[in-house]
Amino acid sequence: MRKLLDRFRKLQVSAKDETGGTLAEMALTLPLLIVLLAGVSEIGRYFQSYTTLAKSTRAAARYLSNHQYNSIEIGRAKNLVVCGQLTTCTDAQRLVKGASTANVCIQTTKVAGSEQIEFVTVSLPRDPTQTCDANEVASRLPYQPVFNLGALLGDSFTISYPLAPSTTMRYIP
Repeated sequence: MRKLLDRFRKLQVSAKDETGGTLAEMALTLPLLIVLLAGVSEIGRYFQSYTTLAKSTRAAARYLSNHQYNSIEIGRAKNLVVCGQLTTCTDAQRLVKGASTANVCIQTTKVAGSEQIEFVTVSLPRDPTQTCDANEVASRLPYQPVFNLGALLGDSFTISYPLAPSTTMRYIP
């Protein structure tokens, strides 16, 4: 009987020992926490890229609204959206990775019944391709994530949403 009581006491002591429990809990929750951290950082990067492009389209629309509407000024405005400056830049100097002047669409709205420009719109299209003024075609700029979280949910799921800000301002020649 004594041996049975000793074995029961040892079983009670080992049942109360929790040294490996925290390690097991961490092993179960750590992958979930890593995925949550990656998701939050991707959402933050998306909004940072969108806000940067929204500010740059606003600056380009403001620039075009105060300058003559010709091909030289249109090129400068496109550089302003992509590079943040009126001249061209290298890939490393671009405001958002992957952006180019081919992604920028500039459109005008004319006063009814005349050829006078009333509004200037600078945008990045949401559609795969969009026809702009002067029959130019602008292609959309998809967001390029760092972490491929869509692969966790299947091959068909992607988080590559288009960055498509737009700004319209009144044209003052």
